[in-house]
Amino acid sequence: MRPAPLALAIALAVLAGCGAAPPATPNEVRLVLYSEPSSLSLIGNTDNNSAQLASMISDGLIAYDARGGYVPMIARSWETTADGLTITFHLRDDALWHDGTPVTSRDVAFTWRKVRDPETQARSWVSLFADVDAVDTPDPRTVVVRYRRPYADALDAWRVPLVPEHVAAKETDFLGGAFAQRPIGCGPYRFVSREPGQRIVVEAFDRYWQGRASVDRIIVKIIGSDRTAFEALLLGDVDLMAVSPELWREAKDSPRASRLSRLLYFRLNLWKIDWNQDGTNPYFGDPRVRRALVAALDRSRFAETVALGLARPLSTTYPPESPWHDTRFAPIAYDPAAAARLLDDAGWRIPAGGTVREKNGVPLRFTMLLPAGAQEIADRIAAWMQDALGRVGVSMQVEKLEWRAFQDRRRSHRFQAAMATTVVDPTADQFDLYHSSAGFNYGSFKDEDVDQLLEQGRSTLDPAARRAIYARLQERLSTLEPVSVLFQFAQPVLHDARLQGVASSPVGLFSFQPGPRAWKWTR
Repeated sequence: MRPAPLALAIALAVLAGCGAAPPATPNEVRLVLYSEPSSLSLIGNTDNNSAQLASMISDGLIAYDARGGYVPMIARSWETTADGLTITFHLRDDALWHDGTPVTSRDVAFTWRKVRDPETQARSWVSLFADVDAVDTPDPRTVVVRYRRPYADALDAWRVPLVPEHVAAKETDFLGGAFAQRPIGCGPYRFVSREPGQRIVVEAFDRYWQGRASVDRIIVKIIGSDRTAFEALLLGDVDLMAVSPELWREAKDSPRASRLSRLLYFRLNLWKIDWNQDGTNPYFGDPRVRRALVAALDRSRFAETVALGLARPLSTTYPPESPWHDTRFAPIAYDPAAAARLLDDAGWRIPAGGTVREKNGVPLRFTMLLPAGAQEIADRIAAWMQDALGRVGVSMQVEKLEWRAFQDRRRSHRFQAAMATTVVDPTADQFDLYHSSAGFNYGSFKDEDVDQLLEQGRSTLDPAARRAIYARLQERLSTLEPVSVLFQFAQPVLHDARLQGVASSPVGLFSFQPGPRAWKWTR
């Protein structure tokens, strides 16, 4: 999982409008980030922005294809033993680091060790390696991974971007030192430069093992709002952009955007609320309260009117695009009367002459933490929630923080409720989000049944038995509502019609093969 707010997700931006200028150079693509990536270290302290960049800069042993299946990358092949305890990877012999040094098995073992090092803060990857007992390197082209117990999604860990031992091993400060400032990878694009708050530049690697990418240079511009980015798109200052529903509609009706190609798809990106259940507030430890607050929201109406039909309510973090999605569990229906009853049953009642529910003299008044908005939809969701919850006697305030400050507060559990997006993978395992020991369990949710199901699901290799486990997990999650998945938004993308090869997948535009390598300009 790579949780990151939609407001801060990579927005890919496009040359738009009649008479728009050509790209600044004949063969570059200009994209947009709404904020600085949290790190350029490839594996440490990553958010969605940094993960997207890492996927261009360095390959893993394997990668997703457009359907979420696995394809060989630095590993040309692999075998797994019948008991699931050993995977042997055979590396290709033509993969090079961007400094020309060959990629070897030692680099794979080094990457594994760095992920496991707490100072790396590799939250996106560390739990995937939890059951790895050893990584052996009998020769430069062979990696033997030994597991303490079977892990059904073991291959998924080896999508991790590889890190060069001969460079990164010299670092005493992996997250802040020279490597994180100028990362070296083995992917299709090499890092060139970074101007903080302005842009990041990568260029096609001439000696890439799959052949040089068609686009010579990708420039990632850092722009603080989607409205400003959209204007840049219309002026021809950027070339590809993922847009909000409002901008999608505006582009449809704008003559200035008539030369844009349009792409619409659902990705595994979910807008969710983490309810802090660590005992620091009196509200969210009770699942009746969590369910009631969702029942007070007319999500279908919001999706149709405000989101212009480009969103849908969900029941859990297994969306319809996930092969593990269980159709038996429907989203909590809009029912303000039922919401009121649940709150009454939980002891939160409206006092005589009052408007805000109370329990033991404490008002049901909480603060929703929100990343400072780069996209207007975030503010609209917050305002809509304030109004809807107020109608059932719940007072919600909003506190907006810059993304890194938001991350810090959420990771340290210093919040009451926090709203952002999370990116899930096509795999069944969601240990990171829900297990009581997991790093992305921001709400400190604890449930013995859920922990047990997550642990069983990880170690069960039989597909039918595993599907039954994850069906029980989704049932339990639907009952307890540990996090509330408000929406899955469709992702509208606009791009210059001359830029060909732009394709989508449930994991986005970048993190699959061939991704940006397939982009090319036609004149």
